[in-house]
Amino acid sequence: MAIITILAGVLLGRFALPRPVDRTGGAATKATRTGGAATVPGRTGDAPAVAGRPGGVAGVAGRTGDAGARATVARLQAQLRDRPGEPRLLTRLGAAYLARARESADPGYVTKAAEALGQSQAKAPGQPDTMTALGLLALARHDFPAALAWGERARAANPDGAEPLGVVVDAQVELGRYDAAAEAAQAMVDRRPGLASLARVSYLRELHGDSDGAAAAMEQAVTAGAGSVADLAYVRTLLGDLRLGSGRLGDAEAAYQRVLAATPGYAPAEVGLARVAAARGDLRGAAALLRPLVQRLPLPATVALLGDVEAALGDRAAARRQDDLVRAIEALNRANGVAVDLELARFEADHAREPGADPARAVAMARRARAQRPTIYGDDTLAWALRQAGRAPEALPHARAAVRLGTRDAVLWYHLAAVEADLGLDGPARKDLARAFTINPYLTNAYGTVGERTAALALARRLGLRPPAPGAPR
Repeated sequence: MAIITILAGVLLGRFALPRPVDRTGGAATKATRTGGAATVPGRTGDAPAVAGRPGGVAGVAGRTGDAGARATVARLQAQLRDRPGEPRLLTRLGAAYLARARESADPGYVTKAAEALGQSQAKAPGQPDTMTALGLLALARHDFPAALAWGERARAANPDGAEPLGVVVDAQVELGRYDAAAEAAQAMVDRRPGLASLARVSYLRELHGDSDGAAAAMEQAVTAGAGSVADLAYVRTLLGDLRLGSGRLGDAEAAYQRVLAATPGYAPAEVGLARVAAARGDLRGAAALLRPLVQRLPLPATVALLGDVEAALGDRAAARRQDDLVRAIEALNRANGVAVDLELARFEADHAREPGADPARAVAMARRARAQRPTIYGDDTLAWALRQAGRAPEALPHARAAVRLGTRDAVLWYHLAAVEADLGLDGPARKDLARAFTINPYLTNAYGTVGERTAALALARRLGLRPPAPGAPR
């Protein structure tokens, strides 16, 4: 049984392998389509990467099948009662616990996964599947150096396998080693051009500003298949997220609706619909989607989004309850060994100018997070925390570093423009804010706050910039 699927992406936060930069000195190349094959830019000779599925963070969790992780856990536990301590069963159980953590938003299953995988490794050291699963566990805990080490060990033990490379790619991305991630993604696609490898190619393309190539790779991933119904739902939701990030609300909504038609109750797609509603100004509709979802699956990002919506609706008491819940959930995650500095720092930075907030704490958290995850999003989070704390001169180099790959994420460019405007750099601020609106006039994405567009419009008025009207479908 293969250990790797893309299910852990929900635990890890979305990875999308950006399209690698052309190392011959030119701009990022377009994906070559030859007989349906995709290439990872930057590869010597631009040889076809057989069916690489661009697009999403393929975190590795155990394949649980369409019946769900709960049933898989029960089945494996029963088998272990008959064969106590059997290493392969323990490895599969550990992977199933990781999938169960994703399904239930209960980080206690991450601890259970660590116990099962630790027992398996102790009884049969050096098995590629177990080391791959340990890499997935480290990814779920946001311990990316450990994930990379386990992935490389599994790769050495199974040099022809694709699964260890998934761990390596994800770890390299979260360590900001984008060129190395692109090389590993190409190797993964060469070995197995399926859903997991193509989703990673997609994210790399996205990070490097090739949104169309990222979407094409994601669509290839869906076509390539080789995943469960849940895997396909995850990838199709990521395709909706790409449309959302480009301001194509109708296309995003249609993508999420297709997911829900095939997989009713699939939470990430429901969140996507709520973001579409919020972007259209239908805050009550967004809240109606989010409230039952938060009760059923209280993931921090979903709870934070509901808090933003409640605040925008003027219900500050309800918003504070959601904000307090975010902090409580993150404390529970931390207690189960999951590093949450980046996620919580971003949350605290977004709220740093509210009464009773502690901007210095947000900055300290963001510094630690960026040291652990020196990515463009680590730089963006630190820049935003510094800016919110009134320290724009310190924020500027990090805000510039956050757009160093040319990523077409409107929020990154808005954050840079806000920092520049604080420093009196009105010309660059006007240019970068215009770019943000061109990328996405709604300034929405799969993780941003509801208030980004309102704040960006206020900045545009201050700078004398007329933003494009977002009304027409895109």
